[in-house]
Amino acid sequence: MIKVVYCIRRRADLSAQEFQRYWKDVHAPMLLENSAALRLAAYVQTSPLASPYSARVERAGVLDTPFDGIAELYWANEHDLRTAFESAEALDVQRRLAEDEANFIDPARSARWVATEIAPIER
Repeated sequence: MIKVVYCIRRRADLSAQEFQRYWKDVHAPMLLENSAALRLAAYVQTSPLASPYSARVERAGVLDTPFDGIAELYWANEHDLRTAFESAEALDVQRRLAEDEANFIDPARSARWVATEIAPIER
């Protein structure tokens, strides 16, 4: 499995609760609903903000500062990871996410793809 750690910071004018609602109700569901187009094998939310949906925080050494939205995305292999960002279906999902994220995410403070490694899924 190929794991990519995906990290984003919320816009300063949004409360943590507003951002978490977006993260749980829009961002994650859109990725999961389009997992076939994105060739996602698994998606594990690891947001550091306290909520019933997340019980883990970022590991030391992965990030220097806490982020408001963290997820681990898994692909079955390197080929799937590469083609996940080249197919027309996947590009459409990415476009829709980008349009929505513009209202929630601070791109200047975000570090999208922090780490890529071959790793088992940790539940």
